[in-house]
Amino acid sequence: MLLSALKPGILVSQAGPTAAFGTSITCAKVAVNGVHLHYQQTGEGDHAVLLLPGMLGSGETDFGPQLKNLNKKLFTVVAWDPRGYGHSKPPDRDFPVDFFERDAKDAVDLMKALKFKKVSLLGWSDGGITALIAAAKYPSYIHKMVIWGANAYVTDEDSMIYEGIRDVSKWSERTRKPLEALYGLVSLLLSVGWT
Repeated sequence: MLLSALKPGILVSQAGPTAAFGTSITCAKVAVNGVHLHYQQTGEGDHAVLLLPGMLGSGETDFGPQLKNLNKKLFTVVAWDPRGYGHSKPPDRDFPVDFFERDAKDAVDLMKALKFKKVSLLGWSDGGITALIAAAKYPSYIHKMVIWGANAYVTDEDSMIYEGIRDVSKWSERTRKPLEALYGLVSLLLSVGWT
């Protein structure tokens, strides 16, 4: 099925390939906080898990193995594309001063729109930061959390590293190729501030 008329609260799913333990991966968009967020969902377990990608990432690029291999009988797994990333475009990604807080609210509100009563979070890099904020702002809604590669603050050394990653040509092919396929080279270059 395709996305219908983008009406708030309307879920339109598209079955994907069969996943581990015989369940398929559903791809859909749902209206949340004024945008249409794309997500992938699989499994039938009572424990809902949201996968939060890093900068420029999407559920597709950052969490393919988890979508395929997490136990579908124990977990219902959702991988989302934050606003402006992956298939959650439009809008284009922007970075207001509170973008992590906005992402945390979007993530929690997405899971509530999908009717989950409580969720666990798995986030890496920017997704880990978003998970930390979500857990701090919505503690009664977050069951458990695993994060890796996340920052609690940014040092001068971190700023130098961020400047160093602006040159996409220096990225490994393994990192660059899936993002080029998702965004196109020009969009990817603009996303990291290449001029």
